[in-house]
Amino acid sequence: MKTQKTDCSFRIDSFPERGGNFPVECGSCPVFPFQEKTRCEPGRSCVRTTYARHIERFFRTNPSWAERFWQDPYFEVRAIVTRYLPQKLLKRLINDPDETVRMNVALFMEPGDLLKMIADPDREVRIRVAARIPASLLALMLFDPDYYVRLQVALRIRPAELFSLMEDPDPEVRRVVAARIPAPHHLKLGNDPDPLVRIAVLERLKPECWMDQTEDNDIRVRFWLAEHASGEVLLKMASDPDPFISEIANSRLKESETSSERVAS
Repeated sequence: MKTQKTDCSFRIDSFPERGGNFPVECGSCPVFPFQEKTRCEPGRSCVRTTYARHIERFFRTNPSWAERFWQDPYFEVRAIVTRYLPQKLLKRLINDPDETVRMNVALFMEPGDLLKMIADPDREVRIRVAARIPASLLALMLFDPDYYVRLQVALRIRPAELFSLMEDPDPEVRRVVAARIPAPHHLKLGNDPDPLVRIAVLERLKPECWMDQTEDNDIRVRFWLAEHASGEVLLKMASDPDPFISEIANSRLKESETSSERVAS
């Protein structure tokens, strides 16, 4: 849950239409003396507003101003300037009290410097770290408490380093392991309690090895077989006790027979 933040900005919807006069708040803004150069404008491009789009427009137009606002009291300003900060300042925001700021730090910091963020208290930050940290450091995140962080690790880590995730409590993680771990170790997941993991194993097996799974107790596995099998395995699926599965298999058998007759003629 996001913590309560002190909002030290003001809302632009309180501004009058811009003419020759500026609101009192503009006069106290450090950007005001340079407004002709920065082209700041209340309601469109402004660093003293609570509208992220207008803050972003200001820094997109004036990226060199980012270094003056990296310690701004308003979290949205700090989060937006991360895109434009030099690495030496970006590193100083690693422990920012706001997770939105830290998420952006994880997106824009050099991958090799992300090691200091692998134990960030916020899962969204760690997810971004796992997606960008050098592959050689991913092993340090194998046992992250959040399943989606481990999923990112499983997708990127070297296949030979996946053994620690073979018994991961989350089936999505094990599914990636089944698809990427070096053969023949994927066979150890052939009887996984999750049917989608078992399908991931089937996808790596030769079709002639599929017969043992034709009586799988989950309809999703048998449905996959009915859609992908051929020969004796498909014949077996044509007599599946579930009418939906047998119909798919029989339909494919008829299509195969029709194709063969066309070739023969």
